[in-house]
Amino acid sequence: MDATSPDPTTAGDTHTQQPSESSGAKKPRVTRITKKKGELLTEDEKKANHIASEQKRRQNIRTGYDQLIQIVPTLTPSQRSEALILQKTVEYIKYLLMEREILEGQVSDAGR
Repeated sequence: MDATSPDPTTAGDTHTQQPSESSGAKKPRVTRITKKKGELLTEDEKKANHIASEQKRRQNIRTGYDQLIQIVPTLTPSQRSEALILQKTVEYIKYLLMEREILEGQVSDAGR
């Protein structure tokens, strides 16, 4: 890109993704380039949109793992291995299902 080329992240109309209020953590703003119907994006604009979409996807995955760390009692924030987070999450879900079966059995026994 030369000095006279417009910056693809600021060219044309843009749409800014606002950070989620409920997450508490500030997310980086993702800016996508949009144009009126019938106008085509340049290659630089397409690339900028692709990068913004990929950053948003990665941030959503990180947010999901952060939520799992908060919910699963055997995980701590220092444990950032995705494999470990998923493994402990599966173990916790199995534990919860077992607890549910026990409670359902107690309820059905109490009703007799």
